[in-house]
Amino acid sequence: MAPSQSSHLSAPGWRRSLSTRLLAGVLLPTVAIMIFIGVSANMSARFEINEVYDAQLATAANFLRYYKDDIRTAPSVVSGTSGLALNPAARGGLTEYSRWRRFRVWRQGKLVLASGDVSALGAPLPAGYSDLTDAQGQWRFFTVYMPETQEIIEAGENVRARGELIERVFWGLILPLSLALPLLGLAIWRGIIWGLKDLRMFAASVRERSADNLTPIDTENAPTELQVLSTSINGLLKTVSISLEQERLFTDNAAHELRTPLAAIRTQTEVVTGARSAKERSAALVELTKGVDRAARLMDQLLTLARLRQNAPPVMQISLQQAVSDAVRDLYSEALLRSIGFNIGGDPNGNASANPALVGVILRNLIDNAIKYAPENSDIDIDISQGRIVLRDRGPGIPEDEREKVFARFYRVKGTRVQGSGLGLAIVRIAATQTGVDVRLFTPNDGVGLGVCLRFSA
Repeated sequence: MAPSQSSHLSAPGWRRSLSTRLLAGVLLPTVAIMIFIGVSANMSARFEINEVYDAQLATAANFLRYYKDDIRTAPSVVSGTSGLALNPAARGGLTEYSRWRRFRVWRQGKLVLASGDVSALGAPLPAGYSDLTDAQGQWRFFTVYMPETQEIIEAGENVRARGELIERVFWGLILPLSLALPLLGLAIWRGIIWGLKDLRMFAASVRERSADNLTPIDTENAPTELQVLSTSINGLLKTVSISLEQERLFTDNAAHELRTPLAAIRTQTEVVTGARSAKERSAALVELTKGVDRAARLMDQLLTLARLRQNAPPVMQISLQQAVSDAVRDLYSEALLRSIGFNIGGDPNGNASANPALVGVILRNLIDNAIKYAPENSDIDIDISQGRIVLRDRGPGIPEDEREKVFARFYRVKGTRVQGSGLGLAIVRIAATQTGVDVRLFTPNDGVGLGVCLRFSA
């Protein structure tokens, strides 16, 4: 995994285990959803509980207002549970809940009724809801003013009671979810293991194959997701199979082609060794040198062909005039030996987008073929235009029905007497394909020789 990608996928453990990544991909969002549900439920419960308790305060205040006429004028304090006919359980419950509630009734500015320990509250509270804090905690009151009778009724409640209820509701929701989470994780994990069973079996079948077994993988019974993978692998196996077959054919053909020049070199070596005079030895050495040159050229072509199987470098804008000049300069000495001349014309500013190294390979092989097949004291014409090069020699040409065959490796035109390996045009075709050049063979208008048109892609 590239360092620039997310850090949580960069750890080796995440990379190695698809099951762990799937588990995390399912479980982490589940935990996040549970947390969201818990927080939302807590907020909702808090709102609803506060609303219910506020309603109870308003109800208590209204109840006291309806029964205000029964309240004595003399101040009194309601406290304790004495005088009530209650069993111990009911009495304990009343005592427990009474300490969470408070109320006061004012009449004409005087406190006439109150629950226990409200002296610290002081003057009447403002109308409506209000909050205050004393030694027993935070309280919330609802106050009703009745101006016509100059009465004030206050009903209060300790906020802690609401908090305890909210906590019980919250934990009542969270604890079951927390207990269910490990069970959910285990269920998801087992489901993932079961779901990836086919993938493990698929990997095992691929792993158990021998290196020589490149037959396609059976995809008929594979799950839909694995069919995509198996189709890709089958495509790779087919490519590798074709490549290996090509390599085998290439090796066989190369061994066959090398056998001839090597045998000739050996023969010439024996002639040199058995020469009876300096003249015979000199002539044999000349032939031996030619044999070595032919073998060296064949090896160079084989190596070039092997290199061209690799990915081509990026293309760039090149000068076609410069590319032709470089190729002619490399082969000028060979042309001079056969008194071959060059007529280079056309647009000197012609250029094209291609790979310069591959264009050099194409031009050198085409010009070399033209030099070998053209008659002595003839010319090779090269015309340059924008995005195109046309070469023409005055040799025997190539029959139209063989023009596609000559691009195959080691193919020689029937009846050819010129020494060669049949690799030149094969190299041209591979290099041209890699750099986006269209190669077309044609017969010149005068019917003499062979023409080659190189058309570069835009």
